[in-house]
Amino acid sequence: MITALLAIFIIILSIAGMSIGLIFKNKPLQPSCGGIYLEKGDTCKVCGKTVD
Repeated sequence: MITALLAIFIIILSIAGMSIGLIFKNKPLQPSCGGIYLEKGDTCKVCGKTVD
């Protein structure tokens, strides 16, 4: 039981640390660029890059 509680605490602590880092950076989240949905020659609607 102690191991499970310790694991949950570590996960919560790491998520909180990442959240605090994101808040202090003051940088908006950016989505990925289309990925597998883009075909060759298409342009990404998010960043404007053309897929080769």
